[in-house]
Amino acid sequence: MHEFEQTENAIIERLDVLKASGLKTLEAYSGQMEVGELEELTFQFPCIYVIAGGLRIEEVNRYDKYRIDVTLMVGDRNVKGGVAAARGDVSSPGVYEMLKEARGLLHNKKLLKGWTRPLVTYEGPLIYAPERSICLYTAEYGLRAVR
Repeated sequence: MHEFEQTENAIIERLDVLKASGLKTLEAYSGQMEVGELEELTFQFPCIYVIAGGLRIEEVNRYDKYRIDVTLMVGDRNVKGGVAAARGDVSSPGVYEMLKEARGLLHNKKLLKGWTRPLVTYEGPLIYAPERSICLYTAEYGLRAVR
């Protein structure tokens, strides 16, 4: 199994508990985010898509140092507008809360044997469209291994 698949599967398994708090879609995503595609994705909100986006291998002496980068796309839509999609309310969890909950489950927690604990390196907006009541953020994590 490729490191991308292994990492995505481990993260999805770890985040599965978020479905109890209103998360509708949790799956791997390997496509490009296009504006036209955004409308289709909003039907699956609130969502977290897991993307293994980069694997770097550096030779050091007799060993290889691996680094894998993983991005979470966290999105929500709320009929009350973009602010409610970001902050949540009684009808949806909101992007900020999902980011915080995902970080609590992933950041510096043991995830994969032989790899360091994932560390969050960035969280920030990807698309904020208040006129469409949509908020989509990303969270980036990094893991390392020596083999």
